Amino acid sequence: MNQENPLVANLSTPALNTQQPTSSTSASIAGASGGTLLVLLANNLSESYPLKSWLVIIAPSVSIVLSLFWKYLSKKTNAYFKGKKVEKSKILLQRKIQAALKNGLISKEEALVLKRKMIEIELQSIDNLANKIKSIDFED
Repeated sequence: MNQENPLVANLSTPALNTQQPTSSTSASIAGASGGTLLVLLANNLSESYPLKSWLVIIAPSVSIVLSLFWKYLSKKTNAYFKGKKVEKSKILLQRKIQAALKNGLISKEEALVLKRKMIEIELQSIDNLANKIKSIDFED
């Protein structure tokens, strides 16, 4: 009964990588889990079930597809939330600058610097949007 199963982690050895999982690591885990679940499902089917062997055969392909899908989804989700964070920070910075300009506690020179900052923020926002439009690949 002392058979080693390569699908089960050996808890007696310490983990070598204790860092936060990267997107490729989580994609690998997602793919491996999906393929493993498919194999386990196939193994629980009766021998007379006609698709049992096919489920075992396609399990590696399912793992790869799930890994790629997870990596794509993770990349898009991270980009979306980073964009939201940048937009939120931009709005907060603009509000702070406008509040500083309205309260009258800053000198005229400082007010000019803050106005230039607001202009820079808007120009950078426009430039970022233009770059995003340029990066879109329009296929015929």
